[in-house]
Amino acid sequence: MPDYAALDRYVEEHMSAWTDELTQFCRFPSESTDLPALRGAAEWIAERLDRLGARVDTVELPGDPNVPPLVIGEIGDGPMTLNAVQHYDVQPAVPYELWTTPPYEPEVRDGRLYARGVTDNKGELMSRVWGVEAYLATLGRLPCRVRFLVEGEEEYGSGHLDQLLDLRPGIRKVEGALIEGGGVDLVGQPEIVGGVRGIIVVELFVKSIAYDAHSSLATVLPSAPARLIQALATFWNEDGQPAVDGLNDGVLPPTPAQVAIVDSTSTADLADRKREFGVDRFLGGMNEREAIRAMTFTPTCNVQGLWAGFTGPGAKTITPAEAHVRIDIRLVPDQDPTAILANLRAHLDRRGFEDVKFGAKAEQERAYWTTPDDPLLDAAARVSEAVFGRPAKRRLSAPGTAPMWQVCGRDTIRMTSLGGGHDDCRAHAPDENYRLDYAAKAAQVTARFLDEFAAIDG
Repeated sequence: MPDYAALDRYVEEHMSAWTDELTQFCRFPSESTDLPALRGAAEWIAERLDRLGARVDTVELPGDPNVPPLVIGEIGDGPMTLNAVQHYDVQPAVPYELWTTPPYEPEVRDGRLYARGVTDNKGELMSRVWGVEAYLATLGRLPCRVRFLVEGEEEYGSGHLDQLLDLRPGIRKVEGALIEGGGVDLVGQPEIVGGVRGIIVVELFVKSIAYDAHSSLATVLPSAPARLIQALATFWNEDGQPAVDGLNDGVLPPTPAQVAIVDSTSTADLADRKREFGVDRFLGGMNEREAIRAMTFTPTCNVQGLWAGFTGPGAKTITPAEAHVRIDIRLVPDQDPTAILANLRAHLDRRGFEDVKFGAKAEQERAYWTTPDDPLLDAAARVSEAVFGRPAKRRLSAPGTAPMWQVCGRDTIRMTSLGGGHDDCRAHAPDENYRLDYAAKAAQVTARFLDEFAAIDG
């Protein structure tokens, strides 16, 4: 039996230094629009993996210096290889005024480190690194090969990841994969998932007149915002639930085993979520059980942002010439993003909205799920329960998206989650934070998981 007590002590003794390390990493404003910061973050994590003892390979896309590199760090050997799928890019931090402290000036408050990207995904990535370091320092040789795949476009759809992976043939052929992080609910119970949703992100726009007009002409000139609002109103029913034609095309009916897992999930945390978000009902009056099923098996349709005309201080009396909206749709197996985009186009055309155009590029990612009885999920649950001291909650899929189809789909590689990303970490929102006690537990879970993974038969 490995001496995990020594490993746990190592983690505890190093958390102060590791927190300083994570603070350095989070100072990079590695948003999709800041290529120098992205490259700085890539260089930082490549150097850190090198210090870990990994064989580091920084993969660039030939002929396109604007694509952030894929950093590969491989350590250990043996017959089993685990791909740890991670990223160093972060969501935009705006609006800055809603942050208690600046998003790229990390600060520890009440046992949490606050910064943009500290949970998603820099903290969860570093917890993986720390877990490997602790194993090497206290238990010796790794029982398997660990391969870190750290990209710089995850928050913007991983648009070049397939091409970057193809530059290293065989890199997808492994015995298992870890999604970027893990979950811990509001009462400290770890969550294990066996999949991720897919996604489409697309911009729609209307140009109604040649240029912005004086608003006195609003009775005779078409308004781009009004036209776009009319089109958007057809996307949802009166209860706010999606009503796009063909949105459910390709959805695989859930198996009895999948339904059983979803229905075994406690609904208590959803009641907490309602209180957290200040709502008294879910859309369509769904109860908590119906909400869990919808969050697992049903595609979404969401407005990310809507903009038109003048929104600054004061007034500007114009009839805007253009209006824009960004839509995201979360997909489930076995939906084809290209087909769903075509259905969205047909939905608009069928109702006479041919003038509502699509933007030049749409982000697309397929969903990917591992079967719920896979031993990799059992292994993740065992180690999470051992460290957190509470039964692990099993979920078929995370509600969000990661590029697991690109990494695992070609060879049907099993995947799961591990980590310490707590439900109130505010990922993608102002005051994003990472509980440092959970960061330590995430490192301990990662180290234990390596033994469990190496012991999986088949």
